Amino acid sequence: MSDKNPLPLIPKIVDWIISYFYLAHDQNDYAAKYQSHQFLNIVKSLPLTCLISLFVVLASLMFTWDKGHNEFALVYVIALSVITFVKLSFWWSYVIKHKHLDIHQLPTKPLALTIIASAISYAFLSCYWFTLILPEQEVFFVLSAAAFVVTGCIIFSRILLIGATWAVGFSGGFVLAYAYLFGSLSTDIILFTLIGVLSLSLICLSVTRHHVQNFKRENQVEMQRQAASVLLNDFEEKASDWLWEVDKYGHLQYVSQKLTQATGSDSQNLLHFPFVNILESLLDTEERNALEQLQKVNLALSKRADFSNILLPIKVNNETLWWSLSAKIITDNQDTFIGWRGVTKDRTSAVLPKREMIKQANTDSLTGIGNRLFFNDQLTSLFTKSTTSESVFALVLMDLDNFKMINDSFGHNAGDDLLIEVSNRLKNNIPENAILSRLNGDEFAIVIPNTSSSEKIEELSTELYNTIIQPWSYGNSQINISISLGIAFSSDSINSIEGLLRAGDLALNDAKQASSRYMSFFNTEMEVAANHRGQVVNEMKQSIFNNEFILDYQPQLDLSTGQLIGAEALVRWKHPKRGMIAPLNFIPIAEESDLISFLGVWILEKACSEAATWPDDLYVAVNVSCAQIEKTDLLSDIKRILEETQLPPSRLEIEITESVLITDKSPVFNFLTALREMGIKIALDDFGTGYSSLSYLHDLPIDKLKIDRSFINQSDADEKSRSIIRSITHLASSLKVSTIAEGIETEDQYDLLSSLGVQYGQGYWYARPMTPESFKEFIEAKKA
Repeated sequence: MSDKNPLPLIPKIVDWIISYFYLAHDQNDYAAKYQSHQFLNIVKSLPLTCLISLFVVLASLMFTWDKGHNEFALVYVIALSVITFVKLSFWWSYVIKHKHLDIHQLPTKPLALTIIASAISYAFLSCYWFTLILPEQEVFFVLSAAAFVVTGCIIFSRILLIGATWAVGFSGGFVLAYAYLFGSLSTDIILFTLIGVLSLSLICLSVTRHHVQNFKRENQVEMQRQAASVLLNDFEEKASDWLWEVDKYGHLQYVSQKLTQATGSDSQNLLHFPFVNILESLLDTEERNALEQLQKVNLALSKRADFSNILLPIKVNNETLWWSLSAKIITDNQDTFIGWRGVTKDRTSAVLPKREMIKQANTDSLTGIGNRLFFNDQLTSLFTKSTTSESVFALVLMDLDNFKMINDSFGHNAGDDLLIEVSNRLKNNIPENAILSRLNGDEFAIVIPNTSSSEKIEELSTELYNTIIQPWSYGNSQINISISLGIAFSSDSINSIEGLLRAGDLALNDAKQASSRYMSFFNTEMEVAANHRGQVVNEMKQSIFNNEFILDYQPQLDLSTGQLIGAEALVRWKHPKRGMIAPLNFIPIAEESDLISFLGVWILEKACSEAATWPDDLYVAVNVSCAQIEKTDLLSDIKRILEETQLPPSRLEIEITESVLITDKSPVFNFLTALREMGIKIALDDFGTGYSSLSYLHDLPIDKLKIDRSFINQSDADEKSRSIIRSITHLASSLKVSTIAEGIETEDQYDLLSSLGVQYGQGYWYARPMTPESFKEFIEAKKA
């Protein structure tokens, strides 16, 4: 026998019973709440017990059918059906239909009677059928019955009375079955039954004690939570911050008043939803990066990680608030993860001023649309998302062709008003998802996301073109607007802001240079041409260093006397591989780059140096481009060169084209006026083919009009050309400026121009361009 004394167990058992009955029979709200809570838990489990009993009955019938006791089995099945019906009635009334439950008058006794009836019937049937089964089936039968009994004790012992009725009922059913089958009860059976009742009672007491302790802990936690909730609510009423807590599944455990106000929902309803889903329902998705910020919260929760200062735009009563979320994971005493505890701060008052500053930094102050910073920011975002064909987007660059002329003619205020008018027309006619920006000056950019259809973009561009070119009323004037559009799409090869803008610029330049169209789509040929220009620029740099540029001189004469009066300096590129290259093939490229400043200074230095060796009555004419005037300190260079070469200013003639006059007139006027004051002559080249205006002839200090060769070539057979030449000579005579014709190819043209009053000329009929040495020989020949 064991040396252990079983007596010490008796006080523990008594304590268990007292602890239960102190709670179970105390009539305060705390005890009543426990009783009702456990009663509902038992009722919720009744369908499960019905299924288990059904399994046991079916198994028993399978083993004992056709053993001569079928009538008994049917009677038992009917009895079991009645008991099951009563159980399910409890479940249907209190769980499904939510029948009102008075916590102080629970229907515990009717439920206990139902349980004891089922226990007696199960026990009686088990014993009865045990005598009918085969020996090899006895083990399965005993184990099933034992499991059934213990399961009932665990389920029903939430309330000790019901658990005890199950234990006593099962034991009583066993005794009745034994007495019925064998006619009497032996001492062993009685002792065995008492031991069974005691064992089952101990199980019931242990389970009941476990439930009581759990309920006490849960009740204490709930009381603490309620107390904390009162403190938190008081804190949140006085502050803009609010606290929250979620379990390990992401469901809210504590609901702030501010959250209920924001959602317009009851706090109990919010407890049924994941916290992320609640935030998503409040999210202002129109704000940029809203979904990405929410995804950060979701990712942190999925990784069970801390997070801080995740800013979310939240829509509350049609107003966007900015909530900053931070949280740390929480664990229990065993360091087991149980959820997060966090704080939400309302950062709206801090965010709005910053957003306003960002908005101002990204907004064009004149037109109110996006500026280049905004444009770059939007394109950066689009390129980040541009990973599929569905995320391809189009860029439409638009430039006002005649903006400089409008600015000069009507003033800068008119130019500003025109830019505002154009931006408004664009805003009212672009798609809702389009991004509109003013890049600089008169250049606008429109980005259309999620489109790869050139047909749709061409249709949109045509609509914009037709809208923009509508005459614009300014004061008493109707101003015609002309625009060009360059279009490019993002692609695998065009995957950066710089690449897209370069493609758009190439297309825009192509459209501006074309006389028959206003719109151009980027293609690879433009890229090839641009690369060619880049190659030419590099080769020009090397050729300037290697002195591979040369000057030829074409003589100019007095048409009335045939006397030599000077020569025009014409630059040539003596390329080491491609031979002699005409100015038309490299001067425009030099003007687009900074090379024109180096090349222009070299031409002036060379021409003035050569002219200084000519007779004193001969001058040299040098062409100057708009780029030289705008991009360099050309006046200082001319002064220096004249001083170094000792060429008198009166022997230098500067030729400018009419295109120079389309730009801002002030720098040009100042430059030409300074040249006139120095004694340098000024000739207007290609007169009659460009921006012809009487205003600049009146205002600017011009000495000579150079009639374009196109009129000279057609003068033999075209009366209109002769009329134009005659008009130019009359105009020049009135303005007291001289005229010179270029491109005289025949003696007939020479005679005609002389008769029309043209004073000077140059061309192949008189002399072709020649090297400096040949020109000196030409001079000597004319003297002879």
